[in-house]
Amino acid sequence: MTEDVQPLINAVVIATSMAIGLFVLIAIVRSFLFIGKPNEVLIFSGRQRKLADGSFIGYREMIGGGRSFRIPVLEKVDRMDLSTLPIDIQVQNAYSKGGIPLRVHAVANVKVSSNPGLIKNAIERFMGQNISEIRRVAKETLEGHLRGVLATLTPEEVNEDRLKFATALLTEAEEDFDKLGLALDT
Repeated sequence: MTEDVQPLINAVVIATSMAIGLFVLIAIVRSFLFIGKPNEVLIFSGRQRKLADGSFIGYREMIGGGRSFRIPVLEKVDRMDLSTLPIDIQVQNAYSKGGIPLRVHAVANVKVSSNPGLIKNAIERFMGQNISEIRRVAKETLEGHLRGVLATLTPEEVNEDRLKFATALLTEAEEDFDKLGLALDT
């Protein structure tokens, strides 16, 4: 009877070993596989990567819902949120075209750009920073451009043609926002 049970015991030991090995393999893969949400960027830093123009950068990014393996010991993974940030802008004593001081209250929606050409700027400037820092920089940039746009419009144009006002602000701020790696939604 012991001769009949020994192959069964061996089969159970082998099956148990295989199950444990499979669980260990899954645990290892899960610890090195990173999956990004649709509204975030994964930044794998630590290794040099050569760009098409011949320059080198020390990171690679996965934008919006991508996944990749982290190379143990060599790479570190950070996440950057691409969600919209509402920014409350209040400007006092901004002078219009006629020299009339205006008080303007506006709300802008800003986010880290998901454009592959611009996201490098955001990574270089805001990686490791708090969302409040991104919000502060965007607010100060918009307030400065808002004063510049108001100086080119009369008070009537600001009140009556809000689309012209918003378009002028978008055009004025676009270059600086591109340098920051940010996008002005509305």
